[in-house]
Amino acid sequence: MMKKLKEQIMQEFPHRCPYCEKTITYEQFNLKAGENEIKCPSCKKKYIKVVAPSFTEGDHGSRSE
Repeated sequence: MMKKLKEQIMQEFPHRCPYCEKTITYEQFNLKAGENEIKCPSCKKKYIKVVAPSFTEGDHGSRSE
């Protein structure tokens, strides 16, 4: 019998632009697993945000319980 993996967030920090250090929210972007090109709304520079696939998605179950 396989155990169901459960993610637990211990501490969360605000996301920041690597160039201007302004706080940025990723809800406005359609992020997918893999590389995502992000353009900072403040300084207008582009950078890559890498999103790892979650163990609780796909064949291992669903995030929504």
